[in-house]
Amino acid sequence: MKKLKALGFLLFALSLFIGCAEKQEISNQTALYWHKQIMKDIQMLNFDGADDKFTSLEIEHPNSEYIPIDLLNLYKAHLENGEYKLAEFYLEEYIKRYSNRYEKEWGEYQIAKTKFLSLENPYTNQKKIIDTINYIDNLLKKYPNSKYNYELNSMKEKLIDTKIIFNNRIAKLYQKLDKPKAVKVYKTENNKKIIPPYIPWYKNLFYW
Repeated sequence: MKKLKALGFLLFALSLFIGCAEKQEISNQTALYWHKQIMKDIQMLNFDGADDKFTSLEIEHPNSEYIPIDLLNLYKAHLENGEYKLAEFYLEEYIKRYSNRYEKEWGEYQIAKTKFLSLENPYTNQKKIIDTINYIDNLLKKYPNSKYNYELNSMKEKLIDTKIIFNNRIAKLYQKLDKPKAVKVYKTENNKKIIPPYIPWYKNLFYW
């Protein structure tokens, strides 16, 4: 029994030693090495690995020319994978640190699109809808002649329609609960015919 315990401890210590050795082996690499590893992980759909390697790139080579490139690569990768918060994070970092006036306009438009796409179920987060409308409004004021304004206005209109549907659903709920004051708060009159957003039937069961 003592021998087995000693052997177990030895194997555990050996695994720790190998793990540390491997970690040392992949530190202090060139910026190009990290960039290539990030791209490889993205291609292999290993997004967590790509995030980790980007951290190594930033720590070891804070002034590398590959950092802005990989910020955009990671933005696109997370966006395509439906990880909208991470996509937004990488794009915001790029805008803050590297963008010129024209790239900033493009980047902020892309953030608006990312926020819009992240609303997978419009009936679950009214605040997010309102925040996205406000974000788009700020962009329309900031860039009144932007080439992206047609799309921004289209997104805003869809979000407003969704907000109206959302409010009227809440009003119906309060009507059933016999709360007329709350009905007045949420009931939204609208003359335009609005097509509700598509929600699969199995999800729709949970939203009134």
